[in-house]
Amino acid sequence: MATKMQIQTSKGLNDQSVVFGDLKPWKNSWLVHVKVLHAWKQYIQSVETMEFVLADDTGQKIHATCKRTYIESKGKDSYDNTWKMVFNQNTVITRSNHVNDELYLNLTDFQSVLSGTLDENFLIDVLGQVMDYNITNHLFTTIRNDSRLPYCIWGNLAEELHSAINQEARMVTTLLRFAKLGRFRGELQISNAFDASQMIINPSIAEAEAFKELINDDDKTLTSFQSNEDSQEDNNKQGDQSEKRGQRDKWLLFPTKSIQEMITSTQVDRCLVRCTVYAIDMDWSWYYFGCKACNKRVIKTGTKVKKLNGKEITTHIWWCETFRDSVFEVSPRFWLHLMVSDDTGVSKIMILDKVANGIVAESPEKLLNGSWDEFLVRM
Repeated sequence: MATKMQIQTSKGLNDQSVVFGDLKPWKNSWLVHVKVLHAWKQYIQSVETMEFVLADDTGQKIHATCKRTYIESKGKDSYDNTWKMVFNQNTVITRSNHVNDELYLNLTDFQSVLSGTLDENFLIDVLGQVMDYNITNHLFTTIRNDSRLPYCIWGNLAEELHSAINQEARMVTTLLRFAKLGRFRGELQISNAFDASQMIINPSIAEAEAFKELINDDDKTLTSFQSNEDSQEDNNKQGDQSEKRGQRDKWLLFPTKSIQEMITSTQVDRCLVRCTVYAIDMDWSWYYFGCKACNKRVIKTGTKVKKLNGKEITTHIWWCETFRDSVFEVSPRFWLHLMVSDDTGVSKIMILDKVANGIVAESPEKLLNGSWDEFLVRM
């Protein structure tokens, strides 16, 4: 996106523009000239926002967010920073006369990534050649620049890269902007961070041309590989593994914390905690019943008993808050309260059906064995 704009956070104040390095959070009146490098809509807990990556005239970047309330008035015209910019009702956006085609790239070399010294909370730009790839629900590749680096792409970007690999007979170069650092089995890798990342395939930029000149012409072919785990499983199991791997890679987008760090955290956040389950808290019910149509929890309101061909048939009646009506098609779902520990402490965590199915070998239906009389949920 090549939009250049002027942002003023309050009307009626002096119109002297500043750069991002001069912004301070204790003041809410600034005028800045920025270029929109990337913009996307984000939905978290039913709240819609428009997210931006902005660059000032010096090339410094900042993350900006605009609430849905202001998207119509602000968004239609339109990271490596200590602060974050937030649009409010007093923010004014106008076109800026300072227009250029600068991408404000800040390429990170692979040695820095593999050294483990980079802050995983910051997104980075990487440029490299695709060396090999493996296709599941995600696209797992290895790219090289000054060294080799694992590269996991999923979603629409994976489809774009796969299509490019099939069309290109030789070298495929990718520029991944705002890439996320993560770890799998202790090995560092990069991946796209939801809609925040951008990928340009075979970019026409000076940095890419210089990189191509360094690559040996004899080493520009792509190789498709398959992991040993996948090759030993049948097709159905491969599908299951791919789904689990997809969930695993989404988890890798979040920072790893110990139990002690999680307990002492003062902000609501998502994180990855590696711990041992040493007990199940049986003071709570281990399951609940959910509506088969919407998967939401239902409340038992009654039972009907009628005779059919001399046999009594019992029908349970449930109330679904989503449909605001009585329903009859329900199924038990896991609702586990686990006692967990690591080297730093102990804690309790609650997991629901989707996650619990990856831990418990049997389904709730099989464990209940047709019994509907054990239904008890302590709130």
